[in-house]
Amino acid sequence: MGVQKAIDLIGTGNSIQDAVTEALDRARLSLEGITSFEVQRISGVVDGSTAGYEVQLRIWFTLLERMHG
Repeated sequence: MGVQKAIDLIGTGNSIQDAVTEALDRARLSLEGITSFEVQRISGVVDGSTAGYEVQLRIWFTLLERMHG
């Protein structure tokens, strides 16, 4: 399996699922080997008749192994 590292990210969206998906999609742009995530916190903002969600995630990924020489 190798060595795992965790980072915290915040995603926003019109639903909780959209907020999680946004955070994971953005993480995939710069991280390889994402293995799991955990929702740390969910909060929301009300603007008139609409609600927006903010989800804080902890994302784990496997560190790449490089040969040094």
